Amino acid sequence: MGKKISLSITAFFFLAIFLLAPVSYANEDLGKKIAAAGKEQLGVPYKWGGTTPSGFDCSGFILYVFNQFDISLPRTSAQQATVGKAVSKSNLQAGDLVFFKTTSASISHAGIYIGNNQFISATSSKGIKIDSINDPYYWGSRYVTARRVIEEKTEDPVVPSRVLSKGEYYDVAKNSWAYPAITSLSKQGIINGYAGSIFKPGNTIKRSEVAKMLSETFNLKATKAAPYSDVAKSHWAYNHIAAATEHNFFTGYDGNKFKPDEPITRAEIAALFARVFELEGQNGQATQYSDLSKSHWAYADIQKLTQNEIATGYSDQTFKASKQTSRAEFSQFLYNALQK
Repeated sequence: MGKKISLSITAFFFLAIFLLAPVSYANEDLGKKIAAAGKEQLGVPYKWGGTTPSGFDCSGFILYVFNQFDISLPRTSAQQATVGKAVSKSNLQAGDLVFFKTTSASISHAGIYIGNNQFISATSSKGIKIDSINDPYYWGSRYVTARRVIEEKTEDPVVPSRVLSKGEYYDVAKNSWAYPAITSLSKQGIINGYAGSIFKPGNTIKRSEVAKMLSETFNLKATKAAPYSDVAKSHWAYNHIAAATEHNFFTGYDGNKFKPDEPITRAEIAALFARVFELEGQNGQATQYSDLSKSHWAYADIQKLTQNEIATGYSDQTFKASKQTSRAEFSQFLYNALQK
């Protein structure tokens, strides 16, 4: 009996260390999200002084992408090369800024490092494109430096400070804007958290997770195989993806791809919800967003989403269509849609 008590105390001690110790780490996950947001603008033409998807210059492109993550940067590439901290070429990670000398100026071009020795930038010849930082014909010899503007962050410890009721999580406070939506959907079994009764509300939500939540919401069942080459039958969300696709909730990408682990953007949520919930536009004036033109592929669906009060824009009159959706945001959108 004494041995069991001793083991229990030891186990509790190590569990307490695990839960209470803060974790410091380079914010690599955010860097990958920034890289993905940059890739969404591939093919956008170059425009001197451009800062919107109608056309970018190199620093304007960087401003646009980082603004989606509430990271403010100076306007020009030379100024951007003075912020953050210097990082060596061998230690680059996704989301770092890389700088080049293409004219007599010390810094005249900038891009976003996306991994595998590649960066994405607004080029005057081909618009937004991906190149190698070691390109022997051009960029390699013109590389100057790199800066990390994504700060290291300390993840706050998860402290079991209260007794949880059904549907609650330690990292979703009762005064959180998403608390009613998350707890309601959790009680219904539509969404789930992680081990240790945490929800990770700020994490991006993946396409596979959205398929699961929608198939649970509508009690969808698959009678056909999933038609995707990148979703194996052993994938945890295979049946959900197959069911959501069969009911025309989802369509895949070229090459019979579903991309189950890809984050889903606010624009993609608008198109998905407009289809799933058969949303109709409301009579009246369209909501004006400074970063959303009528030519945007999801413009009509975003209008439907906002006019039906499922989603709103930001205080600066933007919608941030390319911003990846967090678990908390998606929970709120789904909760709002189900109230209609």
